[in-house]
Amino acid sequence: MSEFLNSLRRAVDADRLQPLDLALADWCLRHGGGEAVALAAALASRAVAEGHACLRLPAAGLELGPGDLHIDADTLHTALADSPLVGGPGATTPLVLDADRLYLQRYWHYEAALATRLRTLIAAAPMPVDPAPLGAHGGLFDYDWVASGETNWQAVAAAAALRHRFTVISGGPGTGKTYTVLRLIHLLVTTATSDGRPSPEILLAAPTGKAAARMMESIRAGLATLPATSALHDQLPGKASTLHRLLGLHGGTVLPRYHRDNPIPADVVMVDEASMIDLPMMAKLMDALPEHARLILLGDRYQLASVEAGSVLAEVCGAAGVNHFSAAQCAAFAPLLGDARPAAGPPPLADHVVTLRTSHRFHAGSPIGRLAAAVNAGDAEAALRTRAESDPTVQLLVSPRQDLDALAQTLAATYLPLLDATDPAVALASLDAVRLLTATRVGDRGAIAMNRRIQDQLGRLRNLDTRQTWYHGRPIIVRHNDYRLGLFNGDAGVCLRDADGHLRVWFRTEDGLRSHLPSALPDHESAFAMTVHKSQGSEFRRVWLLLPERDLPLLTRELIYTGITRARDAVTVLGPESVLRAALSRTVQRHSGLAQRLAAE
Repeated sequence: MSEFLNSLRRAVDADRLQPLDLALADWCLRHGGGEAVALAAALASRAVAEGHACLRLPAAGLELGPGDLHIDADTLHTALADSPLVGGPGATTPLVLDADRLYLQRYWHYEAALATRLRTLIAAAPMPVDPAPLGAHGGLFDYDWVASGETNWQAVAAAAALRHRFTVISGGPGTGKTYTVLRLIHLLVTTATSDGRPSPEILLAAPTGKAAARMMESIRAGLATLPATSALHDQLPGKASTLHRLLGLHGGTVLPRYHRDNPIPADVVMVDEASMIDLPMMAKLMDALPEHARLILLGDRYQLASVEAGSVLAEVCGAAGVNHFSAAQCAAFAPLLGDARPAAGPPPLADHVVTLRTSHRFHAGSPIGRLAAAVNAGDAEAALRTRAESDPTVQLLVSPRQDLDALAQTLAATYLPLLDATDPAVALASLDAVRLLTATRVGDRGAIAMNRRIQDQLGRLRNLDTRQTWYHGRPIIVRHNDYRLGLFNGDAGVCLRDADGHLRVWFRTEDGLRSHLPSALPDHESAFAMTVHKSQGSEFRRVWLLLPERDLPLLTRELIYTGITRARDAVTVLGPESVLRAALSRTVQRHSGLAQRLAAE
């Protein structure tokens, strides 16, 4: 084996590359790529695994690691230009070079196709909207808490979704995204009925089964707040599905059943938790959308992006700004916008993204609300000031070290109801009462180690044999998709013994409560503690957020924000002050060309 491949193999052993990256580099060498192209291919593959859509080529050239396999810029660009494995935009070569971005061909196609479809949607002529049923006195969004002259952002979001074929409704926890959607469905149905048209075919979806189930729970709970609720019951979608099911994606293939030549049978598609949607999935969703249909994405622009490649929602929202509408849209929504003024030269996406401002899970002036706002702003001083507040709902225990065994003992006591539960619904509700979130999966303060500590403490409290893999009350989280079972990465379940003494693992899915034999489950792990990434789309009454002892590049304000906003009632952040400050000083940086494509004329 060449010294070049030996260097790559050492990088795999050191966990700086994955075996797939090495295999791609080896393939390039065997097909005439040369070492420079092979290294670029390996690093482009690694970039995708790290969440980027492409490899941004640095001006100084490429290097595998400090002092290891450096390729200077001139040599690299000459090699890429001369290689039969590298082509320009639109090429079918394994690698695509687009400006200073090197893509695996499939990801260039996903990004370009998504940008083209989005630009088509936002270029469609706006539809006329009567704002009176939305924000006028007695309208669907007529709230007592809306002060005179204050912008009613939920009504604006609904109006934007009626006016355009593509809309993003972004908002943090409790800002009323589902509430807005319910009223929007009501308007779509009642407007069609009054015009003598059939009710639109509305499909609801979310990235995971749990998120889909929570979407439907929220919508059903909100029905009682609507006028003419009984009439809407028959028109409301029966359930929300996962995106995999919506598109007809099944195991063993990346080709969906629904696509441009066989579009989704829908007039309106609404997708919750859109920040979790990766680039390939969003491209497939856009490709399968009928030409006449509306697409409405719901999510939190400030939350962590998908663990897979791309950060589509963040890029779309970033390209739009925050409620900077055109003069035409401001004129159309004048009764709803209060004193808002049009933006000067807004970007094309500006009218299509509405950011909700007021949280009803915890209001902006609450301790959690203030902490979330400080984290979003990267204001470490404001975040740390919450230590001086007497309100027990927010605690920042920022000391160099924590007693992890004591923490595990405290958490174990809160998980005791799981060991006593017999009803699956009660057990799953109990699991959502409290959760320890970690920044990492490995290490002393990672999810694996803390799960072990909590489980050991439970064993001491209840004389539980924790050497057993399965026991009554064990919570687990799925790590890989299983299309056959309808379980997806991030779905959480609880193991319970039934009346016959058999263990089954129960999940809340898009089809309701379902159970499976433990032996049938895809890759999984215990879920007393879980990473912040895995917690996306979830809500817990109380959250403990445990930070590492030392700063890591993955610690960002988006990660801290996502962790603390999983809490409904109380949150405790544990970790060194220096680590928290460092995390708030950086944001997630994902390499992509989507924003540039959307801004292009």
